[in-house]
Amino acid sequence: MRAACGWGELSPELAAAALDGCLLAITAHDAQGRIAGFLRAIGDPLYLYVQDAIIAPELRGSGLGTRMMQRLLARIDADFPAAHVMLMCAKGRERFYSELGFEARPSRDFGPGMQRLR
Repeated sequence: MRAACGWGELSPELAAAALDGCLLAITAHDAQGRIAGFLRAIGDPLYLYVQDAIIAPELRGSGLGTRMMQRLLARIDADFPAAHVMLMCAKGRERFYSELGFEARPSRDFGPGMQRLR
């Protein structure tokens, strides 16, 4: 699914290690049983990061991503009530996440998110 969405391929070993290291993962499947959406949260009980929010291109705009994020956030609220939930938003997806309660950074209280470049 990553490759089909332009995110590149992972080796099965690296994909398995990434899944083993996440705290929560949610998938959605289409009528043929293929993965149509994938979300995962990584981190610890205090700081959770939403990673790999991937929706099949043909299903974007259908509400699937919103329903999946709502389900993931409900699980986080239930299982990790003290957690701060963060993510790095893909360019152009800010409105989607702000409608789910996320605030763009920098903001009044927080500086910009940053990423180490290699």
